[in-house]
Amino acid sequence: TYQTTPNDHRRWGALSEIVLVPINDRKRSRMLFAKVERSAFDALPERVRNASWVIVKDGTAIDDMQVSVRAMVAGSLVTVARIIMDAKPGEYVRNVNGNRLDLRTTNLRLKGAKTGKRYSKRHDLAIVRQAAAI
Repeated sequence: TYQTTPNDHRRWGALSEIVLVPINDRKRSRMLFAKVERSAFDALPERVRNASWVIVKDGTAIDDMQVSVRAMVAGSLVTVARIIMDAKPGEYVRNVNGNRLDLRTTNLRLKGAKTGKRYSKRHDLAIVRQAAAI
């Protein structure tokens, strides 16, 4: 069981409570929490919900909060925001408020690829589904 809290994005139509998913950041000796709406959390594949979530510092990061929240599934680190938004290859997920730990659907936007930029070439949800079939 995870801690929950009321959703402060109600004015945007988000009625679901928030699940606070713990992330143990061992490198920096701190405990972080990812915010996910209950409905989005319950819709995640069981392998993702039950996996240990970790943060991975982005390759071009200049501070400790430029991270992505990932879960280890069948030997692959999958990006939780991409799974929530069902991002396809070439698409990316943008955090509106800049907080990468805020995985509420009201804070996530799915964007198409732009030429010349490097975006994920994989479909994370397909990786999870394929692992479940094995």
